[in-house]
Amino acid sequence: MSTEETKPTFLQKLKISTPEACLSAIKNGWVAGLISIGLTLLMVLIGMFSNSENATVVYFGDPLMFIDLILMLIMVFFIFKKSRVAATSMFIYFLSSKYIQWTDLGEVQGLPMAMIFIALYFNAMRGTYLWHSKFKQLQSVE
Repeated sequence: MSTEETKPTFLQKLKISTPEACLSAIKNGWVAGLISIGLTLLMVLIGMFSNSENATVVYFGDPLMFIDLILMLIMVFFIFKKSRVAATSMFIYFLSSKYIQWTDLGEVQGLPMAMIFIALYFNAMRGTYLWHSKFKQLQSVE
């Protein structure tokens, strides 16, 4: 018999059955939010300071995109604080913003990356709900 541990699959990593897994899911959610903010900020700055004819760059060049960045920053902060409302809002916000972006541009762009972010936000949402329903009480007892 081999004593080597098998590496967990992506789906196994999405299971939340311990407080540590719950905190990990929440952390992955707010880190994904920070990455999303960074990528969006980069696209906004490129869009604002370039004369590109690329539809995506022009779309992100709108200064009103800073409102998106501020909203995302607020949600990420409260996901960090384990807020169920913020995690749920971020999940719904990301889905709706991708839908709006794809319909405005007329094509689906970045679907594989979007699916990863959707999975991370969904898991963070699950993590916050499980944290408050099962594990928060355990932490206050200790």
